[in-house]
Amino acid sequence: MADDKISLNMFQALIGVLALTVISCQELVVTHAPDYVSFHQQDSGKLESSDVPDIIASTLGLNTQSANGFKGISHNSLFKKPKANVLISIVTEKQASPINLKSLARFPLKNDLFGVSMENVMNSLQQTFLDQDPLMLDMIKDSNLFDMQTENQLFRKLPNSIRKVKDRLFDSDSILRKLTQGSLNMTLDSDATLMSELQMIDDIIKTLSKNEKSKKSKSPDLLSFTITGVNQVADKHGVQSDKVTDAKNMVTEFINHATGEFKKLYKDNVVVEVLTLNPGKGQVRKARSLLAVTTPSPEPKKSNLNLADDYDENFPAIFNMVLWLMIVLAIAVYVIVYGMWFMDPGRDSIIYRMTSQRLKKE
Repeated sequence: MADDKISLNMFQALIGVLALTVISCQELVVTHAPDYVSFHQQDSGKLESSDVPDIIASTLGLNTQSANGFKGISHNSLFKKPKANVLISIVTEKQASPINLKSLARFPLKNDLFGVSMENVMNSLQQTFLDQDPLMLDMIKDSNLFDMQTENQLFRKLPNSIRKVKDRLFDSDSILRKLTQGSLNMTLDSDATLMSELQMIDDIIKTLSKNEKSKKSKSPDLLSFTITGVNQVADKHGVQSDKVTDAKNMVTEFINHATGEFKKLYKDNVVVEVLTLNPGKGQVRKARSLLAVTTPSPEPKKSNLNLADDYDENFPAIFNMVLWLMIVLAIAVYVIVYGMWFMDPGRDSIIYRMTSQRLKKE
């Protein structure tokens, strides 16, 4: 009987460990933050994946909702805000072990939404810095293409297909020269997908480092990347395979490299987070590419829409100029009319000088 109780307790403990392992695979890891932004792991409370955009917006000083009472972040300066926020999302299998990352804080996640949509954060950032054109990018692999949500022309020259990025892997400056491949083989689609995603992110970092305009701008940058290659390697070779272990080691090595590059790029004034999520069948982010050429849809009839009149952006300035010009002209006309109406005919003025001389002659 005692042996049965011991076996039962061991079984329950094993189930608990497995459950914690699965839960720990879904987490938000802060790999870097400036000294004036603090993350408090012990005060975090429950955190859902849908709250991540609000947390990211909070790091940039944007007004957001409370993110379900999240108290894991605090700003130590009223005058300093991060120049950029970088989010790297990694899709992993539920049974996979957590990715070992150097971190300032870790927040376990409840996966209520697969993927994180940055659209609301981008809209808020654009409205706050409307006249400064903030740099925003959201990248995810969609089938055989890289879907990049951005309005910045800076990234148009980058390859947008897996095939083109695979060719970059053979160059002398490819990311593979800096990372350990292990048992991964770029001739396999699953392995090559992971390498291509890392290469694409590295090319974006290099492009940003050459952009002096972005470095000097006062508006913060918002960058989001999604890595799905680890999950594809697990689907192809098995969750417990050596290739999955090598894939995670490569991703860990790359994130450490990318964090260092972002720190150098933004002079330590950047927040870098890594979000690990499990694939799910729930709500999925529907991405759209702002770099792709879209076919214009037919415009609806204006008579059926209750729309306000569209004014030019210079309308307020032009309206003020015309308004005050009319006021000045009206005052000038009033003064002239008033003076002429009450003018004394006997006064020796220019207007009546000829008239007075004629009166004397007559």
